[in-house]
Amino acid sequence: MKPIGSNRSFPILSALIIFISTALLAVWSLKNTIALRNTLLATGTLLALLLLWQYSRGKGSKSNSSSSSSSWAQYTPLILSFAMLIWVVIHYLLFSNESGQQFQELSSTWLRVLESIFIGLATGLVLREHPRRAQFLWLGIFGSFIYLLIHYLGMYFQTGQAFMPNYYFSSPFGNKINTVLMGGLFISAICGSAATALIHNRPSYPWPIYCYWLLGVLTILFAFTTIIDTRNGVGVGIILIVSWLLFVGASKLKQQMELRKLDWKIWLVPLIPTVLIIIFIQQHLSINRGWNHFVDDVTVAIKIDEVPNWQDVQKYGYPNTASGEQVYPNNYERAAWAAAGVHSITQNPLGYGLLEHSLSKVIRKSYPEATIRSSHSAWIDLGLAFGIPGLFLTLGALLSTVVLALRSNSPNRLVVIWITADLLLTFTIAEVSSKHTIEILFFCIALLNTMLLGQKNFQSNTALN
Repeated sequence: MKPIGSNRSFPILSALIIFISTALLAVWSLKNTIALRNTLLATGTLLALLLLWQYSRGKGSKSNSSSSSSSWAQYTPLILSFAMLIWVVIHYLLFSNESGQQFQELSSTWLRVLESIFIGLATGLVLREHPRRAQFLWLGIFGSFIYLLIHYLGMYFQTGQAFMPNYYFSSPFGNKINTVLMGGLFISAICGSAATALIHNRPSYPWPIYCYWLLGVLTILFAFTTIIDTRNGVGVGIILIVSWLLFVGASKLKQQMELRKLDWKIWLVPLIPTVLIIIFIQQHLSINRGWNHFVDDVTVAIKIDEVPNWQDVQKYGYPNTASGEQVYPNNYERAAWAAAGVHSITQNPLGYGLLEHSLSKVIRKSYPEATIRSSHSAWIDLGLAFGIPGLFLTLGALLSTVVLALRSNSPNRLVVIWITADLLLTFTIAEVSSKHTIEILFFCIALLNTMLLGQKNFQSNTALN
């Protein structure tokens, strides 16, 4: 099914939009790249609009399009994404609290979100026809981690220290959370690609691709455990890889039972990542002690009225757990801020209107002494910014993507499911609700949606790879 196969410029536009998306994913979360990002977004949007225009012409010339292909239901994530943009404008016009700052976000961040949606939409259409080309996108992310590794090694040779607690401030990503966001995207994409290749053997890949996948995951896990030392990254990475192990293991066991033939060699495939997970977890636990009494810390943290220390830890200090130990600061603060954020949403269901620091504006209505600026959960921060409607539209776009993937026979379906799961996890536990991170979210929603379009028969579509 090639919508505009007769148009000679389409292959060129397809290659260019893949290049733009790859470059964006390589630099989107890196420091000091805003000018390059803006150039790529503007150029990519023009290319995307041209590609979409040609696609619509080609699709319109097809008389054998099925009714399901034209169903609006398959565009639900995109519809909800554009509805979110409309709600942002409505919020500015009718419910704005700080119209100047809100207009600044509207004309900068949200304009780039619109550009990101168009680029993701067009890129997804290309990957729908050529699933293997998605590896170029993930290669862009891997490139940014190679840059991180080179930068880290330079610092290592200067200091002689393998673990530098504050290195993440000076790293190319500038903080921990950018590393988690992009690393999680790479790992989830590889989990989906590898699961599809190992279970269905369609699309098939040469052995260097598997080496690239393994090297990329190893590099990112090393970054999570040693270079950056991020519990969020380790947690998300473990969940993604363990779910991959369980899925591939169960699928292979089912296939072998149906064939009544057990092959022990196939179990070497999940054995390798299992060993790697154990090694990296041990390395992480030797550095980071935040897991030791995590449950006790959270138990104290959610008592935001009984234990008010979270409002200003500089003034009140950190409380103790039931066992008498002081809470681990990071655990306590994040859990307490999240609890306070949820409470604030219930008090302000339409949102404050700002992606950045809405919590600090809203929470003082109930807790005047509070000094916090973020809940450290993107979904809570998004709910604080644009209320329950904004949260419903954005979460609805992601969740509807999962529903479409589960009903699809596309060779991209497992990649879509894993990436969506990663986004849901990462945006739950990390402060990635502003600036470039929100652009990446909506780019991914559009990309994943169109990667699934028009794929009805797995066998026939693999011929297009």
